[in-house]
Amino acid sequence: MQFCYALIFNPFMLNSVLHMFFATLETSLFVIGGISAWYILNQRNSEFFALSFKIVLAIAIAVTPLQIYIGHLSGEQVYHHQPTKLAAMEAQWETIPAGTSPAWSAIALPNDKAEQNDWEISIPGLLSYILEIKPQLSAPVLGLKEYSPEDRPHQIGLIYYALRIMIAIGFFLAGLMTITVLQWLRGKLSPENITQQRWLLRIWLLAAPLGYIAVESGWIVRCVGRQPWTVYGEIRTVDAASQLPASNVLTSLTAFAVVYSLLFVFALYFGSRIIRLGPNFDLPVPGEEIAEDLDTTPAEHLPDSRPVEAQQ
Repeated sequence: MQFCYALIFNPFMLNSVLHMFFATLETSLFVIGGISAWYILNQRNSEFFALSFKIVLAIAIAVTPLQIYIGHLSGEQVYHHQPTKLAAMEAQWETIPAGTSPAWSAIALPNDKAEQNDWEISIPGLLSYILEIKPQLSAPVLGLKEYSPEDRPHQIGLIYYALRIMIAIGFFLAGLMTITVLQWLRGKLSPENITQQRWLLRIWLLAAPLGYIAVESGWIVRCVGRQPWTVYGEIRTVDAASQLPASNVLTSLTAFAVVYSLLFVFALYFGSRIIRLGPNFDLPVPGEEIAEDLDTTPAEHLPDSRPVEAQQ
């Protein structure tokens, strides 16, 4: 019982939950913003969707930078608690000593077999600021070579680029939000002017699916980067793997793949159909029908709201 409690309420729990919560919220905001942009671009109910676009933007002002900050806190935790994962995320093969200002690898080609990066483009002195917001590291960054091959993640290239895709999308969405806020302050998002911002609306339309890609990339970093552990440093994946025959696992995996593929197709079909139809402004506002019925119902037909004693 104590182990289960420690497993759930581990040092990563709070930041992980918050990071995922704000990731889903940010994804939803930019999907709604993209849909609103599509309607405005097609000059359909522009006034209504200009309002929904501004509501999305107002919430994104708080959510987008907060999500980046929580992501930074999660990276700090990896630095202190999961050194092999950090080394895989940065494709760092050699140990970086404390007290140095290492470069941050922006683009590289990791080579698992040769235990090196075949080529790399890096930004000098940036890694210490990413990990600690300091000019120098207070603790070493252990390299992958410090660990035997069976005790460190594989598929370094997948982990390395999944992290960078997630980071790039996060900063791109933050930049898009900032540019849009500036246009708002300039009065360019009024119902009369917003239709003229076609370049901005197209970017929002293209940004709509990016949140989903960032979320999936984040899960790749978390789960593939944790290997070979199911519970880091406690339970190895090989010990937690199912004992079922491979054929049974393949059957269930195939069934899941088919079902979720069908759900994905149906979601795209019905979602696009609903979006093409657009909102029905002839429908009454929820609650108005009840209010109108009460206004038009004769008093003698209304239920007696007096206490039972008074009615008697």
